[in-house]
Amino acid sequence: MSYSDPIITKYIELIKANTPAIKTFYQGEPLRIANSNLPCAIIAKRDTRVGSITNAEDQHEIGMSITVITDVRKDLSTEENIAKAVAGVETLYDIIESRDADYTLKDESILGILRSNIALDTANNLRTDLGSVTRVDYGTTLRNRPQEEWTIEARLDFICTFQQVR
Repeated sequence: MSYSDPIITKYIELIKANTPAIKTFYQGEPLRIANSNLPCAIIAKRDTRVGSITNAEDQHEIGMSITVITDVRKDLSTEENIAKAVAGVETLYDIIESRDADYTLKDESILGILRSNIALDTANNLRTDLGSVTRVDYGTTLRNRPQEEWTIEARLDFICTFQQVR
């Protein structure tokens, strides 16, 4: 039996409904990712904190991570240009936090999706917590990449919350 976390499923549904940029979604870290599945998003829980808010209700705060992995080969160039020395990060920036000229997050970026769609499931009180800091880390590589892979990744950390009757 394979467990599918309902909270992670809600975030996958939200992202799928708002951007075509992600080809494959994973719940938790897969051992290997085929290049044909890139760009992909790995959505995982980092930690869970539960505390009482009333005599009968608990507040759940769940630290979540969305890791986006892209194949840098499509961004590589044969130009002998110093600007192409960091080729590959453009696609990753575009998927994670693309912006308009006035710095506004684009609606189809992952960060834009999370910031614009706070309530994921109002019937069950599931919300993205905008009161906490959402962080994007472009310097973290979570996986050991095989030599044949040409990938780059970023991790977006955020917190979701919900209240629930005990």
